[in-house]
Amino acid sequence: MPTFVLEVEYAKSGRAACKQCKAKIDKDAVRIGFKTEAPEAAADEESGGAAAPFPEGVKWHHCGCLPRARGHPWFKKHFPGEAAGTVAGFDCLKEADQGLVTALLKACRGDGPMPETAAPAAGATETPEKEKAAASKRKGKSKAGADGEPPAKVAKVAVVTLTSEQVDAIAAAKTALASKNVAMLGAMLAKNGLPKAGKKEEVLERVAECKALGVPPTCTTCEKVKLRFSKEAGKFSCPGFFDADDKRFKRCKGPGDGADLQRTPWQELA
Repeated sequence: MPTFVLEVEYAKSGRAACKQCKAKIDKDAVRIGFKTEAPEAAADEESGGAAAPFPEGVKWHHCGCLPRARGHPWFKKHFPGEAAGTVAGFDCLKEADQGLVTALLKACRGDGPMPETAAPAAGATETPEKEKAAASKRKGKSKAGADGEPPAKVAKVAVVTLTSEQVDAIAAAKTALASKNVAMLGAMLAKNGLPKAGKKEEVLERVAECKALGVPPTCTTCEKVKLRFSKEAGKFSCPGFFDADDKRFKRCKGPGDGADLQRTPWQELA
């Protein structure tokens, strides 16, 4: 199981960016961060006796940004002790900065208030709760539109509920195809005009569904790609397509309202 090491130092330059707020950390400012270390025995066992992997670099933060990097439970679990015995480089700090780091670590664990001298960097949200609230507010504005108008209505799409026979047919097809490799499954999908990319489990699921139920129809809105079916939602949706003329991916809100969506028979490889 990996262990975490907390380190602190004075920034050697102003080039490094805080991993939380992405702003630069000023030269000579106190910066604090953590890195992951794999136990030597575990690394040896996993690599079959080979040399342990190269250690991960420290993820540096502004002091005020560190509490936002992880929650209180995480800090309590990995850094339960005092800063003097927990944070590497602590002894190299000035006395005032040692007090700052001591108070900061307590604040990270939820055992004390945030030290006043460790305010978040300019433009950074102070707490995860405020960050979530701001994100929710932004989301609400985007739904309403920049001018405050109500969001556009989404076309209603008929819900398709699979029968128990259809569910069983998909499961049976999946079992029969389990021994096929990804290349073979991809060839089957390509034969039917379907995307063949993805992990084996995803590709296998796609082939089994289409083999049992039929091939999804082409999107009635963009007329570019086959629709994607969600068994959980019971709906067809358009995955979007790459426009060769504009040389970019385009989204599509298809299929349109009331579109006649009929699957076509699955075609086997010759």
